[in-house]
Amino acid sequence: MLHEFWASGTLNIVYAGVVFTSFVFAVITLVGAEFGDALDFGADADGGVDFISVSPFALAMFGAGFGTAGLVTRLWLDMGTIPSVLWATAVGLVFGVLAQAFFIYILSPSKSSHFSLSDDAAGREVEVITTIPANGMGEIAYDNVSGRVKLGARSATGKPIKRGSLVTIERVTGRVAVVRPFEES
Repeated sequence: MLHEFWASGTLNIVYAGVVFTSFVFAVITLVGAEFGDALDFGADADGGVDFISVSPFALAMFGAGFGTAGLVTRLWLDMGTIPSVLWATAVGLVFGVLAQAFFIYILSPSKSSHFSLSDDAAGREVEVITTIPANGMGEIAYDNVSGRVKLGARSATGKPIKRGSLVTIERVTGRVAVVRPFEES
């Protein structure tokens, strides 16, 4: 079987790479969910456009379905390149969509709350976790019933606010809060 794997071209290597990458991505996602703050390297930014959040689980399932179906169609069913890619894509999409639906309709409602982010955040006293520059964006964090919430933050006064400062959230637009230093509130 290994001989067939190498003999049928680089497409098999691509399929196997996608399966392997999806597995590694799923493991990293699982570890990231368990050790959240320790592995949080990103910064929130608001580009003005909101997209539906795609679950990392759905992405991993797409990759696993795509790669596995591709290998099956090439090694066991002896399909050509185009039919193999079409079948792999279709199977990957089905797996990914089902995983996303599971994430949205089964997992998300159990962790959601009955209020909107802007209603929940407005008026809260929170901590600045990334310095907010005078005309730029930093980051704030607070805990609510759903867990730790991190938002991008801009200064309402136009003055920089240092990391560790307490601020009051005036309003939230998208994932960006407009904040005022606590003593000025």
